[in-house]
Amino acid sequence: MTVLHDDMTHEVVLVGIGVSPGIAEGPVCLSTNVFDVPGEERVEEEELAGQLERFHAALGETKRQLGALRDRVAQEAGTDDAFIFDAHQLMLEDRSLIEEVERLMRKVPQKAEGAFYKVMSRYMEGMRRMDDEYLRERVADIDDVARRVVRVLRGHADAAAHDQPHILLALDISPSDTAVMDRTRVLGFASESGSHTSHSTIMARSMAIPAVVGLPDITARFHQGQPALLDGYRGLLIVNPTEETLENYRVVRRRKAALDRHLHEMIDLPAVTPDGQSLVLSANIEFANEVEGICAHGAAGVGLYRTEFFYIGRHDLPMEDEQAANYARVAAGCGPEGVIIRTLDIGGDKLHHLHHGLEESNPFLGWRGIRVSLSRHELFKTQLRAILRAGATGKVRLLFPMISCLEEITAARALVAECKDELRSEGRAFDEGIEIGAMIEIPSAALIADVLAPEVDFFSIGTNDLIQYTIAVDRGNELVASLYQPFHPGIIRLMRMVADASERAGIWTGVCGEMAGEVLTTPLMVGLGFRELSMSAVQLPQVKFAVRRLPADRCRELVEQALRSRDAAHVKALCRDMAVQYYPELVAG
Repeated sequence: MTVLHDDMTHEVVLVGIGVSPGIAEGPVCLSTNVFDVPGEERVEEEELAGQLERFHAALGETKRQLGALRDRVAQEAGTDDAFIFDAHQLMLEDRSLIEEVERLMRKVPQKAEGAFYKVMSRYMEGMRRMDDEYLRERVADIDDVARRVVRVLRGHADAAAHDQPHILLALDISPSDTAVMDRTRVLGFASESGSHTSHSTIMARSMAIPAVVGLPDITARFHQGQPALLDGYRGLLIVNPTEETLENYRVVRRRKAALDRHLHEMIDLPAVTPDGQSLVLSANIEFANEVEGICAHGAAGVGLYRTEFFYIGRHDLPMEDEQAANYARVAAGCGPEGVIIRTLDIGGDKLHHLHHGLEESNPFLGWRGIRVSLSRHELFKTQLRAILRAGATGKVRLLFPMISCLEEITAARALVAECKDELRSEGRAFDEGIEIGAMIEIPSAALIADVLAPEVDFFSIGTNDLIQYTIAVDRGNELVASLYQPFHPGIIRLMRMVADASERAGIWTGVCGEMAGEVLTTPLMVGLGFRELSMSAVQLPQVKFAVRRLPADRCRELVEQALRSRDAAHVKALCRDMAVQYYPELVAG
C-alpha cells in the first residue's frame, strides 16, 4: 500500500477496537515477525527416520519453551493467564495429533515442518467452521503452537526485541508474542486482526499492556519511528499527534490513574446500589487454572464455566473421574457463590467419535448444545455424573445450553435423575439438591419462559446468541455485523419477559453474555432485576463501580423507557445519558 504524504506529517486518527485499557506514547515499531507457511518438501525414503527424529525433538524443545513462557507469565501476570501455555503444551502431547503427522510423513516421505503444519491447518480449519464465535477465536492458539514448532524445526529463534521503548504495529499478535513482551520496551501494541476474547488480548489486559485491534493496513501505511499515541480505552491509534493532542492525553492519563486506584480499593466491597438492590458479580472461565485469579478482581464466584475444552482437539472422550476432579477443583476455589457449570455446548461435528456423518449446511441452527447431549446419552451422563459428584465437595450448579422447548428440559432432568439413582446405588457422594438452570439464548425459550420457569431453579441469559438468533445476524460477517445491536428494543423486551417469568415462578435470573460486562448496559441489567452478572474477570471492577453508583429505581424507569423505544439508537442514548450522569469517569471521552 502506498503511504500517503499526509500520513507522514499530519495527525492521523484511526479507530479500531480497544481490547486492553491504557494509554501509550512513543515511536512506531513495525513487526518483522513474518512467517512463511511451509509446503510439502519430499525426502528420500532413507531420510524418513531422521525427519521423524527431528519432529519429536522439535516437540520436546517447543514444550520446553512453552514451559518457560508459562513461568514468565505466571510471574508477571499471574497464574490465571499462565494456564494458556499449559493448554498449548497439551496440544503437543496429543497422541492422535502426533500419530496423524507420523502417518502423513510415512505415506509421503517429506520434511517434518510441512507435514506438521498441514495437519495443524486441518485442526484450524475445523475450528474456523465452529458456530461458537468464542471457540472460533481459539484458532490463534493452535496457529501459535504450529508456528512455534515450525520455527524450532527451521532453527529460528523468536524475533529479537527492539531496544528502545515503542508502540508495536503488527498484522496479528499471538499469545507467545504477548508473553515475551518486555514492558520496559513495548509500551502498547496495535494489530490489523484480533478480538477482545483472544488469549493474546486477555494476557495483554493482565500484563497492563494497552492494545487496539482491528486496524487494517497499519503495517503498510506507517513508517518505523513515527510518533504515535495508543488509546486502549477508546480503541484509537493516533500517528503524528499534535502537541494539543499530547497535552489532552496527559490529562486523561492522570484521571485514569486515579480511577484505577479507586477501582482497586473497591474490590472487596459488595455490589449494592445506593438504594439497596444487591447483585452477584461473577466471572466466566474456560479453564480450571483461571479460578485462582478471578477473586483478585472481586468475583463472587464463577457464573459460567465453559466445558468445551475437555472435548476439543482430542480423539477420545474425557473420563468421568477426570471431569469430576476438574469441576471439584473449580468449586473449591471460586468464592462463596460457587460455580455454574454449563454442559457441552459445541456442534456434534467437532466430536469425532460421535458425529452422525451428515453434512450440515447451517450448523449454527443444527446439531449442537443440548441437542447433541440428548442424542448421545453416554456422553451426557458421563458429564452429568461428574458434575453431580463435584457438587459433594463445593457449591455447584448445573446449566443446560441452547434450550428451545420444554421437552428438552424434561428429557435432560430425567437423565439427571437416572445419574442420581446410579450414584446412590454405587454409594458415591454427590449433591442431591443440585440447582438446575436453563440457558435462555434462543427466542423461543424467552417467549415461553413462563412455561420453563417452574421446571428449573434459575435462568441464565446468554445475550450473545440471543441477539444473533433474534436479529438473524452473524456478527462475524462484515456485511451484516452493524446489525448486531445489544440495545435493540426487541432484545430488551425478550429479556423483560424472562425476568418477569422468573420473578413470578420464584426463581432467579442471571446474565452471562457480553451485555453483563459492559458499563453502558449496566443500567438495563439493574433495572431488569437480574440477580447475577457474569463476565470476564477484568470487567468486574468497573461494573461494580457502576452498580454502586446507580439508583435501582432510576434504572427501572429507564427500562420502561427502553421498552417504549422504537430503535436501538434511542435505547443506547438513554443508557449513555444515565451512565454519564452517575459514573462519567467510566464513559467520558
